[in-house]
Amino acid sequence: MLAVLILFICFYVYASLFGTPWEKAAQEANIQSYLTKKYRTDFVIMKTKYNHLSETYQSYAFPKENPDLLFSVEQDQDAYAGYSDTYPKVLWESDGSSKMKAKIKQIFPNLDVPTFKALRIVERGEFYGPNIPTYEEVHASQLGCSLTINMKANWEKMNMKVEKQKIHDLSSYLKEEHFPILVEIRYFEKEMHLNEKVYFLTEDGKIVEK
Repeated sequence: MLAVLILFICFYVYASLFGTPWEKAAQEANIQSYLTKKYRTDFVIMKTKYNHLSETYQSYAFPKENPDLLFSVEQDQDAYAGYSDTYPKVLWESDGSSKMKAKIKQIFPNLDVPTFKALRIVERGEFYGPNIPTYEEVHASQLGCSLTINMKANWEKMNMKVEKQKIHDLSSYLKEEHFPILVEIRYFEKEMHLNEKVYFLTEDGKIVEK
């Protein structure tokens, strides 16, 4: 009886630190389905591990057609799908995004190029400082990725109809490219958070005006 109890305790400690093989297999299957559905392409799950601090499973994966684009996927209770990943960030930083960047610059020729970056939302606070929005109004997880398009212009003096059409064009283009990422389009004349106008494009293409 004592041996059984010791074995049970050892198994419990092991599972608490490293997870279980069957849950790992279940998570990999779920992650595979999540990625394929989200990006409409095939992925290879390279490695899965259990994070005992967050009590979540995390995987590393890459697109089947491009093994160099290694990214992370993790369980995320704040995300609608139950997972968040860094694929948009990794793709954005690769040569594979050159066509997409050119198209977006074509739609918004006056965007602020130095800050035209895809970052995890938690990283964006480190990049832009403490006064960035938390994205709570668009229900975005801090683990998700976002892309900011900064436009140094007075919204009130612009052709709003033309600008709104640009935003719709960008939403349509991202859907065509199967590149679901939270996009923040921010118009400000001199300083951020001063007389600014903000639009969000959610991962599913919904346009939110703030």
